[in-house]
Amino acid sequence: MTPAARINAAIGLLDEIFDGRPAEQALLRWSRGSRYAGSGDRAAVRDLVYEPCGGATAWLPWVAGCRAGG
Repeated sequence: MTPAARINAAIGLLDEIFDGRPAEQALLRWSRGSRYAGSGDRAAVRDLVYEPCGGATAWLPWVAGCRAGG
């Protein structure tokens, strides 16, 4: 996968997460459906998804609220 494809996959996963799907479930579903993605690609996408959640969780509910129109 190209770096742009990894970012695109992460954006799609974050959309699912902000819509209420648990992160682990979204990542598992994506990885099973993306057979073309190697282990390095899956790890990179996972890191892109979890990185915003790890150190700065204070902004996550705000982003989710803005996305939902709140």
